[in-house]
Amino acid sequence: MLNVSVFCIFASYLVAFGFELTRLRGQGWLARTLTLGFATAGLLAHTLYLLARASAENLPPLLSSSHDWLLVLAWLLMVLYLVLTIVDSQLAVGIISFPLIIGLVATSWLLPETSARSWDPLRSWAMLHASSLVLGTAAVLVGFVISLLFLWQNERLKQGAIAKRSLSLPSLEQLARLNLWAISTAVPLLSVGVLSGIILTNWTSENVWIDPVVLGGTIGWALICGLLTWQLSRTRTPGRKVAVATAWSSGLLLLAYVGLQVLTSAAGVSSVHGAKPVKVAPQAVTLPTKSANEEGQK
Repeated sequence: MLNVSVFCIFASYLVAFGFELTRLRGQGWLARTLTLGFATAGLLAHTLYLLARASAENLPPLLSSSHDWLLVLAWLLMVLYLVLTIVDSQLAVGIISFPLIIGLVATSWLLPETSARSWDPLRSWAMLHASSLVLGTAAVLVGFVISLLFLWQNERLKQGAIAKRSLSLPSLEQLARLNLWAISTAVPLLSVGVLSGIILTNWTSENVWIDPVVLGGTIGWALICGLLTWQLSRTRTPGRKVAVATAWSSGLLLLAYVGLQVLTSAAGVSSVHGAKPVKVAPQAVTLPTKSANEEGQK
């Protein structure tokens, strides 16, 4: 795979996070430049790895395995981080987002690199299901990061902390609006993912409601829908309360989608999302035979 491994991605992001932390001590342009450089190098390795995996499996990364699906999720978050950092180099989103991205990359090590099923007959619906879930989950994690930034900024203002020149955060009003936008984006995407998953289930005639990953993901989706309904119906709710609720709901959804896949894989429990790779029976191979002309020449 072009000599690129998950460890290369993990190490690049970890070094970038280390330089990002130095900004808490007021480091200037050098720390920002090194952070951006290692993050960009990690994203390049990340992209090459996913392309190589897609070529090796002859499937889009979203369908090839849970391992690749999780790496796509981490890739989306890293792209968003780099875009925000380029737009505003003093924005301190990396201090919250890097641990999340590094955690996703590290967790992908624990998941199988092969798919537990063949999606060829239903590839279009499977692609809709996987892509809407990964985009919806990414939006939820963006809301998670924003809620933590809100709590951090709220605490800084309470303590009367003076912002360092190399470190800045959006205002509480901006963070509250961004939080609402993130959850409002996540709900329809996750809903499409859940509904398309139900359609796939009907076509494959599988009883997935006993699948812990499916059951946990559905509960997480219901929590996010309830969170959005609560936010829209209670416009005067204190921002800190909304941020705490978002952090808890997002964390539970992440635990449902990622944590349960790791646990089912470790316990050897079969899952439609590929927590346990299935054994493929060896296929018959047709050996080439000599033609009649070659036999006659002899």
